[in-house]
Amino acid sequence: MKTIADISEVLLEAGLSSSVTEEERAIANTSLVRAAGAVRRHLQYDPVQATHTEFYPPQDVFSRGPSVWESNDTHAYLRQRAGDAGAQLCVRHLPVRSITNLYIDYDARAGTRSGSFAADTEKTEGVEFWPNYDMVDSDGVSVCNDGIIRKQGSWPTVPGSVKIVYVAGYTLAELHGQDDVLDASPILETVISEAVRRIKRYFSWKKQTSTGHIAGPIISEGLGDYNYTIDSTVMTRIVGGQWDLLSESKERLQDFVNFGYQLGG
Repeated sequence: MKTIADISEVLLEAGLSSSVTEEERAIANTSLVRAAGAVRRHLQYDPVQATHTEFYPPQDVFSRGPSVWESNDTHAYLRQRAGDAGAQLCVRHLPVRSITNLYIDYDARAGTRSGSFAADTEKTEGVEFWPNYDMVDSDGVSVCNDGIIRKQGSWPTVPGSVKIVYVAGYTLAELHGQDDVLDASPILETVISEAVRRIKRYFSWKKQTSTGHIAGPIISEGLGDYNYTIDSTVMTRIVGGQWDLLSESKERLQDFVNFGYQLGG
């Protein structure tokens, strides 16, 4: 998996780029992994551009259709009729850069049935479906920022009956704010700042321990080809995934969260 930020960027921001020990690098690496994971969880997707294969809908889909009155010998009651799924499907990863393949097979069972999603079930973009393209990138290629794929008529309601292979996410230039059209630098900035915050939290904890800065949570060392082991329990507690994002980090990411997928498309 490609990383959102590089360890060198985190070390530079933390003021450790000129001289860094093996332990400091290990702490920075762990902090970066934890921070990137927290950002991905908040966004609900991985923002680094990649190809994804997904099956939809993930669960039974029913929309509220018209209500009708029915009666028996003694009672009248209102019955809610189930409607069809909508004409739009919201994929998980943003932004959508292209659709490689899209299949509809009502008995595919998310691809577990032998022979499912055969060639004759593939649909044609621009004819049977189309992404909700709302801009073009610096290369003149259409971009769908909201992840919505539209269809003439309704999408299937059977779970796993739609298979979509698509490219989504931001390029490294876009994440670094170096692109003329798309600026996804707030994502990178958040990962780096959250990683540095975890590094500082760890070293603050070490400074407060009675054993001082050198010992910390290193639980074994060796001479010769130097090696060491860091107590993973301590690391998890200090920089672990349960340590959530700051409110200002969440605010910085607000424009990139996939709310459509969170709401079930």
